[in-house]
Amino acid sequence: MHINVPGHPEDLPPFPVLWARAATLAALEAGGCKNQHAYADSVVHHDDAGGNEWRLTRVQGGRGVLVGVDHECGPPFDESTNLYDGPDWLPWTWLAELEDRREQGLVYWWDGESWDRVDYPDDAENDGLDLLLTHVSTARETVTRVLDFLDLDPSLDEGEEESVLIHRVLELAVKGTGREEEWHRALDAVLVAARRTSRYEDSPESDFDVAAALAVARSTGLVGGSRPETKEAGNGRPKDWDRLAG
Repeated sequence: MHINVPGHPEDLPPFPVLWARAATLAALEAGGCKNQHAYADSVVHHDDAGGNEWRLTRVQGGRGVLVGVDHECGPPFDESTNLYDGPDWLPWTWLAELEDRREQGLVYWWDGESWDRVDYPDDAENDGLDLLLTHVSTARETVTRVLDFLDLDPSLDEGEEESVLIHRVLELAVKGTGREEEWHRALDAVLVAARRTSRYEDSPESDFDVAAALAVARSTGLVGGSRPETKEAGNGRPKDWDRLAG
């Protein structure tokens, strides 16, 4: 999938698909299959340990928000444009906490049907979407992400079994109807395969925890019948929000 520079809302997969991929990575991480994605408090957080990160969260009403920053980009324009000039339902308290911690470089929101962001000026620079989100832009890229961290070359036959197993988990995630037993089998198969790889061959078996992976899959709403955790929707922009306008 091509991502424009700076990013366009239509560059992103639909939120349910993007969430499924991100949450799957977080579930595998929780289970011991490291890939730099963590889940907590209704947020999937990717941090590459190099100054680049993004967060994806569900918001009440079938909505969602993506926030991130790449250290090479920063805000894509000057102070005349406010990244947060969005709908009243944005989770303002959470966004303020993030901005207080670090100036963000992109904010996209999903209203239940489509992605949107503020209009960028014509001379806007890169907002980092292409650098931050490529690995979850397609199912293939997401699988490759896991294989890279398993020290496997996805083009070689030795990664074929693992690729099939990871694709299976992603399919379950996007479908959203798989029951716990089905999820347990699928996650266990990936974690067992990970345990056999060179990177993890000296790791104790206790480092791989299907129950922990399944708990994240359940909390994120990937397991059929489960209710995903969500951020509370905002009810209008706080009076002091202008402090983040630039």
